Amino acid sequence: MRGGRGDVLYVGKSTQVRTRLLSYFRLPWPEHRHARMLRETAHIEWEPHPSEFAALLREVRLIRAHLPRYNVRSARPLDKWWVITIAKGLTPRLRVQRASAAARSRDVAQIIGPFASRRPLVDALRVLNDALGLRDCSDRIRMHVRDVAELFEEHHPAMQRTPACHRYETRRCLGPCVGATSEYEYRTQLTRAKAVLEGRDDSPQQHLVREMAVASAALSYERAGWLRDRLTALQDLESQLARVREALSRPSCVYAVPGRQGDDRLYLIRHGRVVAEARCADPDSVNDLQALESRATQAPSGAMVDQLDELLLVESWLRGRQGERALVADSVVGALQALACSYSSVGSSVGSSTSNGISSTSA
Repeated sequence: MRGGRGDVLYVGKSTQVRTRLLSYFRLPWPEHRHARMLRETAHIEWEPHPSEFAALLREVRLIRAHLPRYNVRSARPLDKWWVITIAKGLTPRLRVQRASAAARSRDVAQIIGPFASRRPLVDALRVLNDALGLRDCSDRIRMHVRDVAELFEEHHPAMQRTPACHRYETRRCLGPCVGATSEYEYRTQLTRAKAVLEGRDDSPQQHLVREMAVASAALSYERAGWLRDRLTALQDLESQLARVREALSRPSCVYAVPGRQGDDRLYLIRHGRVVAEARCADPDSVNDLQALESRATQAPSGAMVDQLDELLLVESWLRGRQGERALVADSVVGALQALACSYSSVGSSVGSSTSNGISSTSA
């Protein structure tokens, strides 16, 4: 739906467009947002698609491109997911955010996820921040890394020297709020945190194991139990991260989707995102997809912010429809074979039902 100036007001998907549009005319105005949207609409465009998956993919991409004002509910699928974000800036911190907020933010440098639950992430990041001395305070607190603090200390005697929280005093933070660390030192620890989240460094876990053994040997069982809980939090996070990395590192697969009126499509899914598609009835299109399939690409370290909605769509679609996995193959040829087998099985079942019906009638 477009406004009078051609701006996109709303993008939606429906298997019955006429019924969907007529329902908007029965909504109370101005109470209902769709009624208000209809009042502003000057032009309606529709695109037929061969399958529900094709329509959903197109919907996600149009919403991402145009950010329509009335697509408020389009963000809700992202709201049930959580991600770990690393912000931009001099002393960035690790945060747990809703996927929808991370996708809209301009301050996010890297995003890791998605995850289903928030609390385990918060607990694990608290342990990781304590182990590496990273800050977890609000972005409203001004940071003074030592390089800058030493340079301007003489000219700024009122520079903050009181820690913003107790973590610096208990040696769990490098103290960028009081100029107790340099940018290099902080970045070094941040790099270690990224390595932990990417599964390349388990030194925080190993340190907790050693500390737990020392506490047990000293009969300090309460401390040993506390350390065990912190170790479990990191181990649980690593288990979740391993599943995310597996999905993102999967080089490529081809998903065959039967379409209406024989318009079958092949989708090349690489690292969890659709990178290309082809019409099965078009040999040139299929050949182009095979050529693209043969090109190797490097797996991303985390979900790209601007494509998180598409990643979640593909993941939830294939996970929620077990029957669709039979149409996913490692290559274009394999996907075409799977598609042919699906038509053969449908034909066999229809033939069997017809035969049984005739036999029953004859009897």
